[in-house]
Amino acid sequence: MIWIIIFSLLVNVGLFLKLYQDRKVKKDVEKQLQWIIDENALAKIRHSSSSKSHDNLVNEINRMVEKVSETRIEFEEMVQQNKRMVSSISHDFRTPLTSMLGYIQILQNDSNSLKDEKYLKIIEERTKILKNLVEEFYSLSLLESKEYQMNFESANPIILVQEQVAMYYSELENRFDHISIQLFEEKIALLTSPVDFNRLIGNLLKNAYTHGIKRFALYNEMTEKSLILYFENQVKDANLIEVDRLFERLYKGDDTRAVGPTGLGLSIAQKIAEALEYQLEASMKESTLQLKLTIPLN
Repeated sequence: MIWIIIFSLLVNVGLFLKLYQDRKVKKDVEKQLQWIIDENALAKIRHSSSSKSHDNLVNEINRMVEKVSETRIEFEEMVQQNKRMVSSISHDFRTPLTSMLGYIQILQNDSNSLKDEKYLKIIEERTKILKNLVEEFYSLSLLESKEYQMNFESANPIILVQEQVAMYYSELENRFDHISIQLFEEKIALLTSPVDFNRLIGNLLKNAYTHGIKRFALYNEMTEKSLILYFENQVKDANLIEVDRLFERLYKGDDTRAVGPTGLGLSIAQKIAEALEYQLEASMKESTLQLKLTIPLN
């Protein structure tokens, strides 16, 4: 009987100590969580060396803290990108608008027919620039809203690429000394959105003749699972280009440029590629920029 009482007492003492230890660990975790909330910090909860049962809970809390940290970093980067976009919009819109207003004032004060025609031509060009800017910002906002609807139909992607090359060939010819286009025709029936596919290819070609020099090459290859398109052009100074930032909104490669494209072309191309479930990659080999578009065939 005495042994039973002693055993019962030992068990009760053990349970009491366990309960006391659990409460202590719980209070410690609550204290750490309260500090994280009050200080808006993203520190991890310390593990307890005396409570394995709480370690699993602490691990899950720490995983949540890591996810929150990643989300905060992404949010802060998005905020910074939006600030840069607003700044870029202000600059890119202000430049042609200022020149347009200046030429309009000249027209109002000077009635020379030859000059009128010259200034009206300049105003027309600036108006087209503004129109393109509005279209680019509008397209990007649609793609990022996740409400953009694509109309899919069966098409041969190589034929679509050939049509885009024909449309922009004069610009390519004016820009480059040497052009090499080798598109091996394949009988492919791909379910895609022709309008968006053409916009994607068009942006890649525009990027080439806007920023490239001397040499341009476009060629394709086939694998069992995909069609791969390569767009290559020589660049003036490869050291000024951060390849891992090429698809960022508003990235221009040279931030000192006062005028020029908005830097949205490749960002829009990347968004379209993602929406079509393609893969668009960039790499630099010496002074040649390569854009690789991988199109799944299934």
